[in-house]
Amino acid sequence: MDSKNGQEEISKLLDRTVLAGGKRLRPLLTHLMADLFGLGIEKVRPFARAIELVHAASLAHDDVVDNATTRRGIPSINIVGSNKKAVLAGDTLLADVIFNLAGEGNLNLVQEMSSIIKSLAQGEWLQNDMAESRLYTREVIEKIALHKTASVMSWCCFAPAYVSNSSAAVIDYTRQFGVHLGIAFQLMDDTLDFSDNSQKDCLLDLKNGLVNSVLFEWLLLNPELMQKFQGGEDLSELFVETNLDKAISEIEGRALNHLNLAKGLLEVIAREVGADRDRPQSLKPIYKILEYLGTRRF
Repeated sequence: MDSKNGQEEISKLLDRTVLAGGKRLRPLLTHLMADLFGLGIEKVRPFARAIELVHAASLAHDDVVDNATTRRGIPSINIVGSNKKAVLAGDTLLADVIFNLAGEGNLNLVQEMSSIIKSLAQGEWLQNDMAESRLYTREVIEKIALHKTASVMSWCCFAPAYVSNSSAAVIDYTRQFGVHLGIAFQLMDDTLDFSDNSQKDCLLDLKNGLVNSVLFEWLLLNPELMQKFQGGEDLSELFVETNLDKAISEIEGRALNHLNLAKGLLEVIAREVGADRDRPQSLKPIYKILEYLGTRRF
């Protein structure tokens, strides 16, 4: 590779890994919210692309931090390349996002995206702190989800509202909608860590000593194991399936609560912008996404 310009090799690495496949849920949600606000696709295309690239960059960095070996059923970026190349490729994506958003000429959108990137880093930092201290609480675990997942989903809902010149109240509703949707997504994602049907490494959080929402509930249901874990014993060696089903059910129920709150907010947003009257068809696919998030198995 030409050390003066590695862009071609970086692009190839990204295309083979974090940009390959995936559900493209974030750009899809951005476009569907644009339809809700009566915007054409071209109006939000740059913002849908931006959030997908930020998400991809976070995956590249997470695969390094989490010592992942696969993602979406294929070797992860740190395996295909290396830890160093994965970090640099992720950094390149983030730089591209900020550069292209700046070209749109709206400083507020650049600042908003910068705050999301910062939030992703803070979430990862907090997660690492908790892995070292082992002082997990439900509130801390939800805060990590808020930083690492909900912040990204919030952009998908905020950007179309902002571009459509909606009121401050409606913009706030869209942020809240994205937050509840994002937390529900993360909670369901945590349950998939225990599924053989997932395209991610099974039990990856457990192997890395990270306590996700399911593992925390499982520890609460097994207080003697919680005591041993907080005393320094290895989480993967402590793990047994006793009460695991109960823990998973608890998290699925909590995810459903967030989805119900999101549905309520969606109804408010639709009324405020007249979508329930003028564009009722725009609501159906968003409801389908909420339904999918509550039942996802991969």
